Amino acid sequence: MGDLAAEARASDPERLADGLVLVLNGVYVTATATVLGPESPESPEDPARRIAELGRRLVEAACDGPGRP
Repeated sequence: MGDLAAEARASDPERLADGLVLVLNGVYVTATATVLGPESPESPEDPARRIAELGRRLVEAACDGPGRP
């Protein structure tokens, strides 16, 4: 993932890659807890549903904009 972060021209590619891995792991844990935990209605704010937006924001912040021209 560090190579992709460097290709996106992140100012600190390894830090961006680490952040994205943390997001992915958090979503995995949240999804697993939801599946294995007590039943509850899904919320529109469910983290698993928002991973793409969060990832986009991390990339934009790390690249001081949308990344590649």
